[in-house]
Amino acid sequence: MKNITILSLILSSVLSLTACGMLDGYGQEAGANGKPTPRFKNARGGEILGCQKEIIPASDGGAWLEYYNLPPEIGGNFICENGKPKLPKDCQGREIRSEAQFIAFWEKHQLPIGLKYFECVNGQPRIPAIQLETWKQMEREKPTCKDSRGRKRPCV
Repeated sequence: MKNITILSLILSSVLSLTACGMLDGYGQEAGANGKPTPRFKNARGGEILGCQKEIIPASDGGAWLEYYNLPPEIGGNFICENGKPKLPKDCQGREIRSEAQFIAFWEKHQLPIGLKYFECVNGQPRIPAIQLETWKQMEREKPTCKDSRGRKRPCV
């Protein structure tokens, strides 16, 4: 009789905890409720990693940028040099300090949004040959340039 009472108490407490959602998130790899943690994103909306390949949660992005003395306006559009994040520069050597500035740069030069690493040829930015196929595929899936009528089209 005593064993049945103990068993029923344990069973009722477990059922009440699960019914109320008190155990949600425990023992799950992806995070609470099994949902992945939102990550820091770039202008294209892609999730990015830090320069040491660390995951940057969206909630920590501003503090992460501040730690490296980067303006919060750059968002996830920084470049990595020697394992540290830096502001990207245009072909004249000027720092690009915000996502809005970067978007204007990409649109002006008809480059895909999100292109952080580019070559400068005669003062004009170009997609490096090694990245060309990757960017062609990305632009086929989600074009970011516009034609003269304002319709989306692939940049490459």
